[in-house]
Amino acid sequence: MNNININTYTLFSEPYLDTYNQCYKNIITINIPPKGPLNSLLRKVKFYPLSPFKQPSACNRYNPCGLSFQSLRSDYCNKHGSHLMVVDEIPDLFGFLLMNGYKIDTSITKMLNNSDIKINQDKKVICFITYNGI
Repeated sequence: MNNININTYTLFSEPYLDTYNQCYKNIITINIPPKGPLNSLLRKVKFYPLSPFKQPSACNRYNPCGLSFQSLRSDYCNKHGSHLMVVDEIPDLFGFLLMNGYKIDTSITKMLNNSDIKINQDKKVICFITYNGI
């Protein structure tokens, strides 16, 4: 059997405060840096608290940094915008994933979405993806 390096990642929809435009957006984030061409779309982002009532504590974890994707749409890229991929671009992202050797794992995604266990109150799981390399 070949020694194939398979990697699985989780894509999330996560609320993000765009401090320049003074609005909230649901951006697409990933749990860890992926292997393959998807990594070229990554951008480190700083997350600001969404509410003054949700302060970091032992019972309220808060990660001030994360990994998001740059928008694939050129019309989103302007010198004052955040350039971050928003949930409206999920079809574009799925096309990119499928064309570049990633598999969208619907069975794991369904299993977790149907479970009572939630990964994070603020994040919503979009899907799990696997990269087999091409």
